[in-house]
Amino acid sequence: MTMLDATKTITVLVIDDHELLSSALRAAFAADGRTEVIGTAATIEDGLTAVTSMQPDVILTDRRLPDGDMDERVAELRAASPGSLIVMMTGWPTQRSCLAALDNGVHGIISKAQPVSQILDTVVRVVAGDLVVPSSLTPVLLARSGRSDTTRRNELSRRELDVLEALACGESTIDAARRLCISNNTVRNHLARAMLKLGVHDRLSAVAEAMRLGLVAPRLPGSGEGTDPHLSSW
Repeated sequence: MTMLDATKTITVLVIDDHELLSSALRAAFAADGRTEVIGTAATIEDGLTAVTSMQPDVILTDRRLPDGDMDERVAELRAASPGSLIVMMTGWPTQRSCLAALDNGVHGIISKAQPVSQILDTVVRVVAGDLVVPSSLTPVLLARSGRSDTTRRNELSRRELDVLEALACGESTIDAARRLCISNNTVRNHLARAMLKLGVHDRLSAVAEAMRLGLVAPRLPGSGEGTDPHLSSW
């Protein structure tokens, strides 16, 4: 299935009060060709203003900023630009802060100690549909996936299930967006929330787990909407 719309440049807004890092990110993203930094901000308030006007594909933000901690303001970012994906950079990626950020709607977390190339890779992977987190969080996500099947079934929203079903049928995120009448990034937002609830890191694992739980089933080629999903195969 298609991961990225190769014809579209990924637009990124950087929120960070370190000018050297912002400049390095702008240069690296421009050189990569797939991405472009369309704006920068140095505070949460300026970032919210910029996000509202620019509506970037990705918001790449520091966790700690001069006017507060961004992990406590993620909901405001999402409200200001519902279609944006959020990647958080942090100097001290503690388990508690990372889980709080993920639960609030962040799609990726990367240590600021990582090279700029790794930060770029995280942004691209998030746009491709992966949930990117520090390796230290893997045991926690695995523990989440160990929750009862009933609990996880009940946590997934109708829209998250719609997206998973579309992907299970071989649709790309672009195809799913058209059929569901929502933006491509909104599809990815729903997918990221589903991955977090299912305790997995990538879309293929999310689809496989949703199928195992009996939440979605792909339609047979040429089948109608009324076909019994339990008779379908993948």
